Amino acid sequence: MAMRWECFLLGMLAVAVCKHTVATLVTEGVELKVIWPNPRTINMAMANFGVPKYGGTLRGNLVYFSDEARYYKNTSYRCHPRDCRYGCDLHTSSPPIKIDKEPGTAYIMMVDRGPRDSDKVDACYFLDKVYNAQLLGADMVLVADDKEEALTTAVAPDTNDTAIERRNLTASAAMIGKNDADFLREQLGDGKTVLVMVSWAKSIPESNLVSWEYWTGTTDSCGNVCSERVEFTKAIYKQAMKLEQLSLTAFTPRYFLYDCKEGTVNTPECQSNCFSNGRYCAEPSGDYTGKDVLRMNIRAKCLYRQAKAKLNGYVWWEYMARFFEACSMSRGQYNAECAGTVFDTLAKEYDIGTRTEWDQCATGVNETAPTIEILEDDLISQLGNATSPPLAPVLILPTIRINGGQYRGSLEASPVLRALCAAFPDGHEPAVCNEIWVSDDECQGPHGEGYIKCNVGNSNGMTGCINTFKGYQCTCGSGFQMIMNPEAYFEETCKDINECAVSTTPYRESACRCDRCACINNIGSYKCTGPRENQCTPENNYGGCWHGTYENVTFTNCIDTIAEYKQKSYMGILQDNDTWHKCGECPKCFRSISLGCEYLCSPSQVCDVMYNTCIDQQSGGERTPNGGKAPSASVGVHPGLMILVALGAAALTGGVVMATNHIMMKKRMADEIRDIMSSYMPLQEEHARNPPSAAGQGPSSGNRGGYQERIIRPDEDSDEEGRVGAYGWSTGQPAAASAVLKAGAGAVPTLMGASQRAAWAPPTSATAGTAPVPGAGPMFSSPSPSAAAAAPLKPIAPKPTVDAFGGAEDERPQSMAPPAGDADPLLGRQVASSSSSVQKSSGEENPFR
Repeated sequence: MAMRWECFLLGMLAVAVCKHTVATLVTEGVELKVIWPNPRTINMAMANFGVPKYGGTLRGNLVYFSDEARYYKNTSYRCHPRDCRYGCDLHTSSPPIKIDKEPGTAYIMMVDRGPRDSDKVDACYFLDKVYNAQLLGADMVLVADDKEEALTTAVAPDTNDTAIERRNLTASAAMIGKNDADFLREQLGDGKTVLVMVSWAKSIPESNLVSWEYWTGTTDSCGNVCSERVEFTKAIYKQAMKLEQLSLTAFTPRYFLYDCKEGTVNTPECQSNCFSNGRYCAEPSGDYTGKDVLRMNIRAKCLYRQAKAKLNGYVWWEYMARFFEACSMSRGQYNAECAGTVFDTLAKEYDIGTRTEWDQCATGVNETAPTIEILEDDLISQLGNATSPPLAPVLILPTIRINGGQYRGSLEASPVLRALCAAFPDGHEPAVCNEIWVSDDECQGPHGEGYIKCNVGNSNGMTGCINTFKGYQCTCGSGFQMIMNPEAYFEETCKDINECAVSTTPYRESACRCDRCACINNIGSYKCTGPRENQCTPENNYGGCWHGTYENVTFTNCIDTIAEYKQKSYMGILQDNDTWHKCGECPKCFRSISLGCEYLCSPSQVCDVMYNTCIDQQSGGERTPNGGKAPSASVGVHPGLMILVALGAAALTGGVVMATNHIMMKKRMADEIRDIMSSYMPLQEEHARNPPSAAGQGPSSGNRGGYQERIIRPDEDSDEEGRVGAYGWSTGQPAAASAVLKAGAGAVPTLMGASQRAAWAPPTSATAGTAPVPGAGPMFSSPSPSAAAAAPLKPIAPKPTVDAFGGAEDERPQSMAPPAGDADPLLGRQVASSSSSVQKSSGEENPFR
């Protein structure tokens, strides 16, 4: 990296190097989501090495190794000399660390930062931690900070030792904060599985025309950084030119600049490596000074500007590729003449202007001027504070800025192109973005995630997988359904439809519907078995089970299980190799032997199937072969049958007694209730059984068991002479009432009122046979007694009486309300005084129920 400049320039410090040492490199975030078991979103800072999956996602299991036996597989892993959790000595682990990778599943490993501030052991580079984890099978590595602080960007050291690691690194890397790391460790405790997903979907700002800048240089002999720069240019220039030709991108080359530290302008270092009194400086390389590098950078800038004016700015890429090839520092060809040769070659192929124009642009620069326009443009963009809108400064070399955001990752053509593709809106990516070398082919079998999730290998061609830039898409054919997992950012998968369990279609076919038929689910389809023949028959050799004949009777332990077979069919779990019979236990009076079953009864005995014993046919009490005392078979009736008959007779007798007692108790209770009710209200059935005489007299038994021959008063406040108290008429009975009383059994007093207590009222005029005359008298006026005698009243259709034990609400008379404050003699409670209380709301509980 450019930090070597700090050691080389004595007393002089470049702006970028200075800022790198005292300021934090701008972080570019990526999101990690814990899917299981406890969802949580974690922000991370991408490392400036590794291969990030820009625009895509990575789902997988989180793993963590430590000396503590409570993480991966609940096993303690011991590394030497540093704890395994640091990731520095994973290859020394005991037992050896081995990740059990499953096809289609990614693994994200977390390692700790450090160890810092340790006198015993040294810390290792972030790059070493990530590379060691990759060797164990990790697809991404999270470096957990060891103290709570702002996240920073991890960078790879520029040494020969780390060059191989950088070149071979394929895993992604990022840093997470301490609190988030503690949360993840807690989730991983006791060996639990933690499912996470990393998303780079919005890591790069999107636009239809992608603008990007590349900070580079023209030197090729500055160590591994320069070597990577040359290789990157050669690998990407054709695709970069194509994107420019299609007007999909707007590219601008930039050259990294330093400046002299204040007070060092007149030093030899500043004078030989800078223009404009130290404002624009370049790092010297080999035998070439910083001024030599600046002049060559200006030539490259002039070519870009001149070609862009001809709408061929993309030619800069080919110029740089050919320049690195022809004008190498190591061969002493790093000069204007070599650059001119490259220009002349390109001028024959592209319209990039004339050589004269190019030379004038490159040599016409005033190297002592306060500002140099062609370099000032790069410096302003590098610092970022004067751009519109302001951008994060560029602090390291090389750097790529895409739509204002800085790329993080290895300087390789594939991940950089992927980052460019991620800057396009969804569905508008160029065709190159779907090529395998840019985007991972997740549909490639047999281990691609899309290949597995889309069920391509097991669907007989009925499902497919389409590789896309950001992932994959499943195409699910007949017999499959698309399943989307919203918790995993709508992960797609093709799931087989179990028609036997969820559909009636198979059972419309006779081969699946018959009594001995079944349905077997297949991948993407189903099949009907047709009638399954009973295997427990002589024709089928009893299903291969034991069978034998004794006294002309054939026995077998074969059991027909077609019912269970069909039940599996309905559940969708029936398999081709499932059978519909089984060999069970030996029959009664048989015992199991190595070759099948053996009959226990002798020729003089018979088998009692109920007791699974042999009975002697000649005398009772014989010992059976299994040691039991057998019941006698000489008696005509089996003892068991006698017991059953006795139990049945006892049950029948008990039932008759209980039914009789129930009827008698019910009648007695009804009589008691009727007697109680008759004390408070007239009962129609009582009038029917004891009709009153015309004079109102009749025999009386004088006890509660009989019925007195009298007219039942409507309440306890009436006397035998007809004088009515508080609840009747105040001055005696009206004429209509007398007529009613004299009419005998055919005229029953009408019960009026809806309260639980009946109130007396005479029949209406309509029941007397004469219609009332409006205005002829009071409400209770009726025809004269003589008219009543001449035309006796017809019996009034009895209205439903108040049923104190469950009468329906709408069966109660509703014409009169009880007096205010009347106490209910049945309930011992106050009855409402207003007439509105007569009609109870539908929601009020019936107190008699």
